[in-house]
Amino acid sequence: ARAADVEGVEYDYIVVGGGTAGCVLANRLTEQPETRVLMLEAGTRAHKRLIVKSPVGLMKIFKSALDWNFQTAPSQALKGREVYICRGKMLGGSSCANVVLYNRGSAADYDAWAAECGDPTWNAENMLPYFKKAENCVSKENTGVGKWHGAGGPQTVSDVPYQNKMSKAFLEAAVQAGGRANKDFNDWSQSQTGFGRYQVMEKGGKRSDAASSYLDPVLGRPNLDVVTSAQATGVVLDSSKRATGVRFVDADGVERTAKLASNGEALLTLGAIGSPHLLMTSGVGPKEHLEERGVKVVQDLPGVGANLQDHPAVLVSCTAEGMPEAKGQSQSSRVKLGTSEKINPIALAQFLMGKGPLTSPGCDHGGFVYSSLEEQPATPAKSADDQPDIQYRFLASKTISPDGMSTIADKFFQSKSKLADGITIQTIAARPHSRGQVRLASANPLDKPIIEGGYLEDPRDVRSLVNGLKKAREILKQPALAPFQREEEYPGADTTSDDELEDYVRTTVHTANAVVGTCKLGKKSDEMAVVDNELKVVGLEGVRVCDSSVMPKLPGGQTAPSTLAIAEKAADIIQRSMSPSRVTDPSSFQTA
Repeated sequence: ARAADVEGVEYDYIVVGGGTAGCVLANRLTEQPETRVLMLEAGTRAHKRLIVKSPVGLMKIFKSALDWNFQTAPSQALKGREVYICRGKMLGGSSCANVVLYNRGSAADYDAWAAECGDPTWNAENMLPYFKKAENCVSKENTGVGKWHGAGGPQTVSDVPYQNKMSKAFLEAAVQAGGRANKDFNDWSQSQTGFGRYQVMEKGGKRSDAASSYLDPVLGRPNLDVVTSAQATGVVLDSSKRATGVRFVDADGVERTAKLASNGEALLTLGAIGSPHLLMTSGVGPKEHLEERGVKVVQDLPGVGANLQDHPAVLVSCTAEGMPEAKGQSQSSRVKLGTSEKINPIALAQFLMGKGPLTSPGCDHGGFVYSSLEEQPATPAKSADDQPDIQYRFLASKTISPDGMSTIADKFFQSKSKLADGITIQTIAARPHSRGQVRLASANPLDKPIIEGGYLEDPRDVRSLVNGLKKAREILKQPALAPFQREEEYPGADTTSDDELEDYVRTTVHTANAVVGTCKLGKKSDEMAVVDNELKVVGLEGVRVCDSSVMPKLPGGQTAPSTLAIAEKAADIIQRSMSPSRVTDPSSFQTA
C-alpha cells in the first residue's frame, strides 16, 4: 500500500514494525477476513536479496542500509568501549540479520517467565504448543520429533546441508574433553548440556526469515496493507489514554497518521530497542527521564527501557598456517574469492542448488556447559537459577580480530589479503545477570536512542566467560583438533591468569545479538512491569507490546524461536479477545 492511501482507512490493528513478531501477527490476525490490519515497517522489502538469503551474507548486512547499526554508550565495565549491535532494518527484521540458529533455551527458562507474571499459561508446558505451531521441522538430527517439534507450521527448521570437516572434528574433540553428544538441544526431556549440530531456520539451504515464512504468503489478502519505508514516530493517545492511531514518517519525509477503528489496537513489534523507544517518545515511560528530555508525560511507567539483556561473547581463535590438513579448509577460504571482495563463484553455484559453504552461518556446531562444573549433568535443570551458563559456537575459520562483531563487519569482505586458515570457539554467557537500559537521546523520535548495554556489570558474567574460555581451551587441546591449529592467536597462549583473562574479556567482549527485556512482562504488583499477562501496556488502552522486549529473562538460546512463540501466543490472545467463544486447543496444532 502507498503511505498516502492508508490515511483515509480505519484499521482494527496497526502492527508497528515488520520484523519477526510483526510478520507473525500480520499473518494470523488477517485470517479473519473482516479484520483490517496495517503493518508499518521502517525498512524495505530486502528480505529476498541474495545477501539476506545466504546466512554468510550477514557479514555484508552488518553496518549497511539493512541494519539499524546501533552502538552502545561507552561503558566503564568495558574499559570505555562501545558495543556494536546489529538489528535488521527490513521486512523480517532481525530474522533476516541473525545467524539462523534455532535454540529455544530450556523448559526452566519459560517456567521462570510464568513465575514472573503469575500466569501459568506462559510456562514451558503451555508455550511448547506455540513453538510447535510456528514450526515445520525437517531436521534429521532430532531425538524428540513429534513431542518437541512441529510439522506444517510456517517456519522451516532444518539442518545445514553442509558440514566442514573441522566442525566435525570439534564435536569429536568436545567428547574427548569429557562432553556428551547432544542430538537435539530443543528436547526438553534431557539436559541442555552437551555438543552437537544446531538446528537452523533454513529452507533448502537458504535463510528462512519471518517475512518469507509468514508475510509473503498472505500479501494478497485484501484486509492487509503493508507500508515500507514508514518509520513510526508515536502512538496517538486520547485523554483517556486509549490509542487512536499511529504517527509515522513516510519515504518522502512526510508526517502521516494511520487511524485505528473504535476499539482498535496498536501492536508494537519494533524489538527490544525500538518498542521502548516508541513508547517513550509517545509519553509512556519513566516520568523524570521523559521530563528531562522534554517529552510530555502521558503515563509514568518506570520499567520502559529497563531490564535490557543481551548475550555477551568472547572468543578463542587459532591460526592453522602451515598445517597441511587445514589448508584451504576454512569457511572463509571457501566463501571468499582469494584476495578480492567477491564471493567464490563455485560456492555461489553450490548455494543456488541448496548446497555448499554459503548455506552455513559458520557457527552451526557448538554446545552448552556449566562453566563451573567438571561433570556435566544429563538430566534437565529443575530451576532457572541452576542452568548451563555458557554456550559455545564453533567456527571453522580464524577470526580477524578478538572482537567478533564490529571488526568482522568492517573487515571481512573488504580485506584485500587472503584470510589465513584456522578455527575459533566463540564463548557466550548464555544466561547473563547484567542488565542495561534504553533511554531517549532527545524528544525527537527519529534520533537513535541511547543504549546502555550493561555488559559485564555483574561480576558473575565475567566469571562465567573466564571459566568458559578455559573450558574452550581444553577442547582445543584434544587430538581431534590437533591437525587444524598451529598456535592460539587470541587471547594468546601467554594469557593464562584469571586477571589476564578478565582483562581480555573486558576489552574484547561483543554481542551475540540477543537483545530482549525492555518492556517486560510482569505481575500487577511489579512496578517495573510494562505489560500484563495479555501483553497490554499498563495504564493504556488499545496498546500491546508483542515482541522480544516482553521477555522478563533472556532464555539460554537464540531469541528468534522465542519471539515467534510470543507472537503466536499474542495472536491467539488477541483473536480470543475478538471472539470470546474461540478457544485454542493446543492439541490441534500439527506435530511432526
